[in-house]
Amino acid sequence: MNADDIQHFLVTFRTDANRASVRRFGRDYDAAQRAYAAAEREHQGDPNYDIVLLSADSLATIKRTHSSYFGAGESTLRELLSTAGSTVRPS
Repeated sequence: MNADDIQHFLVTFRTDANRASVRRFGRDYDAAQRAYAAAEREHQGDPNYDIVLLSADSLATIKRTHSSYFGAGESTLRELLSTAGSTVRPS
C-alpha cells in the first residue's frame, strides 16, 4: 500500500446508542480535517459522542482495526486473545 491508497473516514460514534456513522472523504484529507473539526465543535463536552478521523486503504480495514465502533469489539478481542494464546482476559 502506498500513500495514494489511503482514504480518510470520519467516524461519529454514539456511546449511548452503541452506533457509528461514517463519512468517507476518499483522499481529500483537508476536507476530512475540516469535517472532523466541525464535528468536534458540534459535540464538544457531550460524553455520548466519540469523534475520530481514521485513515486506511478501505472501510473494511477500518472496521477490522477499530471494531469496537462497529459492534464487534469484545467478541473480536476474545478471538484475538485466544488465537494469540494470551492469558489476558477482557474485563
